[in-house]
Amino acid sequence: MPSMLAERYELVEKIGEGGMAVVYKARCTYLDRWVAIKVLRDQYASNPEFLDRFQREARAAARLAHPNIVSIYDVGEDQGRHFIVMEYVQGENLKDYLRSHGPLSPHKVAQVGQQVATALAHAHCRGIIHRDIKPHNLLITPEGQVKVTDFGIARAAAASSLTETGMVLGSVHYFSPEQARGEAVDARSDIYALGVVLYELLTGQLPFEGDSPIAVALRHLDSEPRDLTELCPQVPEDLKQIIMKAMAKNPVDRYQTAGELSLALGQVGGWVRTEEDEPTQILTTPLLKADLGQEPASKHNRRAMVWTAATLVLLAALVGTFFLFRFYFLVPVVEVPPLVGLTAEQAQRLLAEKGLVYEVIREQYSEEPPGIVLEQEPQPGLLRKSGVGEKVRVVLSQGRQMTTVPDVRGQTQAGAEAMLTQNNLIRGTIREEYDPVTPPGLVLSQEPAPRSQLPVGSQVGIVLSLGPPPQPVLVPELAGQDIDSAKNQLVALGLDVSSTRKEPSNIFGIDKVIRTEPPAGTTVTEGDKINLIISQGPPGDSDLELVTFTLDLTVPDGSSRRQVEVWVISEGGKKQRVFNKKLGPGEKVQQTLQASPQSSIRVYLDGEVWKEYPVSAGSGT
Repeated sequence: MPSMLAERYELVEKIGEGGMAVVYKARCTYLDRWVAIKVLRDQYASNPEFLDRFQREARAAARLAHPNIVSIYDVGEDQGRHFIVMEYVQGENLKDYLRSHGPLSPHKVAQVGQQVATALAHAHCRGIIHRDIKPHNLLITPEGQVKVTDFGIARAAAASSLTETGMVLGSVHYFSPEQARGEAVDARSDIYALGVVLYELLTGQLPFEGDSPIAVALRHLDSEPRDLTELCPQVPEDLKQIIMKAMAKNPVDRYQTAGELSLALGQVGGWVRTEEDEPTQILTTPLLKADLGQEPASKHNRRAMVWTAATLVLLAALVGTFFLFRFYFLVPVVEVPPLVGLTAEQAQRLLAEKGLVYEVIREQYSEEPPGIVLEQEPQPGLLRKSGVGEKVRVVLSQGRQMTTVPDVRGQTQAGAEAMLTQNNLIRGTIREEYDPVTPPGLVLSQEPAPRSQLPVGSQVGIVLSLGPPPQPVLVPELAGQDIDSAKNQLVALGLDVSSTRKEPSNIFGIDKVIRTEPPAGTTVTEGDKINLIISQGPPGDSDLELVTFTLDLTVPDGSSRRQVEVWVISEGGKKQRVFNKKLGPGEKVQQTLQASPQSSIRVYLDGEVWKEYPVSAGSGT
């Protein structure tokens, strides 16, 4: 069992258990109060029919509002565990009380019985039959107040098989005859069970015992209990007759309502003496003494005055009792309205219309806007008296808790995340951008801006610097150069010589650069990859004679730079560009080439043929 239930109830200790459920003392963290939580055992939690009945009956019982009934606050489910949240009663059940204190005096038995009967009358008027009245389900506080618990559970239990453990064995001593026969029960079955409880409280013994549950049930049907006077000689005759009438075998012979039983017990409780009662005193006053020296008329007048005063006091007491009864018992009863989700003003106005008092017990942060009702106590649907100061306590939302966004600019990613965590924020998206000033890896900017206010748990995006942006680079003409020389030039320009590839060539000697990819004259960016295509010599016959050709030209005078291209034209007309560059007036083109004697060298100036030489000539100027 987890220490928390439904993220609200903190389970503190187990205070009881039975065949159906385990009961815990718990603290409601929302309303900061003690409650008792009954958690169903697994065999009932897995029965859909039982669960449906259980929830319906528990909600019906939650509508009961009576000082002698344990209030039900909540019904719920958490990770397959079904539970009921109830009022926590400081005290013990009557079974334990009987074991520790022994039989009760007739006076106390009448008092206990009247409280239970009053509670049953309240429930019966609302169509709810307890079906499991027994000392275990009657709690008594240190002040002597009795509270009935487990309303609704017994009715839900009736939906399950009567052979399940704990269903019959736990209550058979208090069964009514009609329950023992498996017949339908009504309010008079609760009256019978209460009669059995009163018999036990008075004598310390159960009216029927047996070797098995079946034997006990049969005795309820056909046996009479032992005479109460034998077991408790001091029992008043009226109390004895009340208990025996409540335990009549035929429901018709019992009290027909719990209200009748309550009234009868109240009359007994009004005159039964206890050991603590003082003996009746005969009051005397000088006004009532006979005065032989006075005239008989004076005696008569004084006697009349005394009777008149007594009559007035009695009338005043009756009037006061009437108004007290009217104030406490004849006030309108209203259902507590649902307040969760309303604004504080709406909740206060709605409660005022019902004659209930609005009280805020605390405010807390939440996802709801400020001023919205998050929790209420009592729960909606419970009955409360109108116009007598009954309070409905609420918890209001303060909105989302806010925090200040720290300035993480200039921090590393790890440092920024630590600062955000310290302020209850979360690092959001990360982007990277070039920046000429901020070193790589540091936070360049953030969103939202520093010192903004955000709800706790919000995300803050950051932008990391990639350092200065790469510069554009013109791929140089490297045809005819050695591999190492070509690589050194490319690296010096900030380019990446990622690979080389060899191809046959009739123009360039072995291990000379044929061309680049991308080609010479292309504008690329620092860091880009450049491939070198290297000559592996002429194709086919490796003994093919090659001629070395030296080209040495000067760009003619002019006002602007000129585009110079050098092409090798093979015998079959195949062309290979070996130089491509813009040069200014007076700049030189110097190239050493190897090609077949049948090839020619053609030079273009701004796209027009400028010079052409046969390779067999050996040089061109």
